Amino acid sequence: MRRGFVDVPDGQMFYREAGSGPPLVLIHQILRTSLDYRQVIPLLAERYRVIAFDGMGCGDSDAPPRPYTLEQHVQVFAAAMDRLGITKAVVAGHHSGATQAMELGVQRPDLAGRVVMSGLVYVEDSKQLGELHAKALKLKDPEPRADGSHLLPLWEEGLRTNWGKPRLPADRLDLLSDFFLEQIKTGPRRFEPYVAQMAYDASRRLPLLKAPSLFIKASDDIFMCAASHLWLKDQPKAKLVEIKVAGGGELPRLYPREWSKAILDFLG
Repeated sequence: MRRGFVDVPDGQMFYREAGSGPPLVLIHQILRTSLDYRQVIPLLAERYRVIAFDGMGCGDSDAPPRPYTLEQHVQVFAAAMDRLGITKAVVAGHHSGATQAMELGVQRPDLAGRVVMSGLVYVEDSKQLGELHAKALKLKDPEPRADGSHLLPLWEEGLRTNWGKPRLPADRLDLLSDFFLEQIKTGPRRFEPYVAQMAYDASRRLPLLKAPSLFIKASDDIFMCAASHLWLKDQPKAKLVEIKVAGGGELPRLYPREWSKAILDFLG
């Protein structure tokens, strides 16, 4: 696996890359990094040139000079792809990464030849979306303490989501360590992308997507990431694959072979 930086309008973006062949771009969930795909990159790289970026303000990428909207985050991913000479790619993401993959397909159909949306964040009720956005605006990290005890809640976020569902198994210290590293690297502005996600209405944008698409659904996921009947309402020609597992909120990390197979089967 190779690592590098690419210049974008507001700084530099970090990326991981492996393999050769047609490009496949992976977009991570908000509050994460390209480590979201550490388990799947080697599997996909057997057939594709896989590029996984750290979004602006995440991981080793520069923080943007101001809070970005989700659309602006996607514009930067597109700019990074342009700078790397990518002219047409498969673009894939999980959860909020799927939202950004979808938006990239809408904004830049010249770049996104096919789009994979795994657990797409989809809230049809505008009132509910507004409530989620208001909740996101109130999120903040605990005040720093000299003994480091303020970091414990960040570690515990790796074990359980805000929705009360288990996230990562307690015995997977490798995955928990990756998650913790992702959280502390984002620094004091780590909730900005979360606010941007909750201000974005996927129900208005998904019908505009023209690229051939794959939806991946986990049998056990949070409510707004399992709305396959709504996804297919907006994209009736898309393919749907359901992966029957526990802990579906972390498909690429916990079930890399199943997740990668769904993508590779779709691509043929």
